[in-house]
Amino acid sequence: MFACTAPAPILVPIRSHAGGCSAGSPGSVPRVRPLRRDLRAGCREIPVHSRSLSVQASASEARTHAERQASFFSSRVQDLRDGITPEIDARLHTIAGSVPGLGPASRVLDAGCGTGALIPHLQALGIQDILAVDTCPAMLAQVEARFGQGDSLGNVPCVRTWPGDVAELPLYQGPFSAVFFNAVFGNLYDQHAALLRATQLIQPGGYISISHPLGRAWLQEFRQREPEVVPHELPDEVALQRLIHTLPLACREYVDQPDMYRALLQVPLRYAFPGGPLRMSGPVISGFGRGSRQLGVPTANVPPEGFPDSLPKGVYFGWAQVDAVPDAPDTDRAVHKMVLNVGERPTFGDADPEVSVEAHIMHGFSEDFYGRSTKLVILGFMRPEISFGGLPELLSQIRRDIGIARVQLDDPELQAFSRDKLFTP
Repeated sequence: MFACTAPAPILVPIRSHAGGCSAGSPGSVPRVRPLRRDLRAGCREIPVHSRSLSVQASASEARTHAERQASFFSSRVQDLRDGITPEIDARLHTIAGSVPGLGPASRVLDAGCGTGALIPHLQALGIQDILAVDTCPAMLAQVEARFGQGDSLGNVPCVRTWPGDVAELPLYQGPFSAVFFNAVFGNLYDQHAALLRATQLIQPGGYISISHPLGRAWLQEFRQREPEVVPHELPDEVALQRLIHTLPLACREYVDQPDMYRALLQVPLRYAFPGGPLRMSGPVISGFGRGSRQLGVPTANVPPEGFPDSLPKGVYFGWAQVDAVPDAPDTDRAVHKMVLNVGERPTFGDADPEVSVEAHIMHGFSEDFYGRSTKLVILGFMRPEISFGGLPELLSQIRRDIGIARVQLDDPELQAFSRDKLFTP
């Protein structure tokens, strides 16, 4: 247990490593255990709801929350610095070292960095390229005072800072080898939105670490006193599976001890998903016609019956082959890369509750192929279905999805599926 030495009201900003608290079990190292098999097996049956993917979310609410965070922590910078006891520092060392494979070539995002308490432990691993993100300017000023102001050249490894909500971090800041949410996850406005952005910023095979060096119970007690500062609890195993259900994430480790909370998530290598690869076939059917008419990205709609209900809606990729007419060019009958959208098209006002399966096949066909048989081998899951603010934003993301799919399908292991037994030679 931890005894807080700060007077009431509590001045210990749990977001950044427990200023003013002392440890009761110094240096203890929690036992790491993998996620329970029964939870892994059932995770696809648990629905998830996120404010970031619904009309309940608003940019103004998010800004208000960020301003509240900045105001609360601006006057507590020294409390944070003073609160890093040797015991807590040892736990931060454990947290930094919990992500496999980090070293001099790694790029790391420290989300909700506070005063930068985790950064020395990342640097001890040889990591030089670190982006520290926080909503509080006073915290970032402390990071810059401790570690210097980052070089303006993006290819020079150093510690850089970025002010704002990590859910709004521009995608060009990536890719990262790992993202750390240390002593901040309960403070986020939208945990699902933050994880979604992290998955978009991480390279396949990279990790997300969610941690708190004082543990889940400590944070829950603090949340009762400061519910506006800490709107969320740290998720238990079941809640964590709900949270990542629609995301391209797998839970690799889970630690929940009185003096340590840590969950290690991974974007699977090559975006592999449970049960994959998935094979589907069926005739091309008519859809809304938006792919070509409004977006300039032609798609082939196929019957959704072959897509398992247990898999999340969203964007997948793989290989496709159309049974073209006999006199079509050989290239029309070849196997091509494709991006697959499975969902309800939430960006459009006439979103249909019926699920559609739309494949963008990366080939310029010589003629329409409605009614022709199409075969799909689905290999990777990139992201969930998202409601965008308009067509330009949607089109930008579609182009990004296509680019990611092209690169992934160049991998020799995934290229081999272009010769899958489903396809006609």
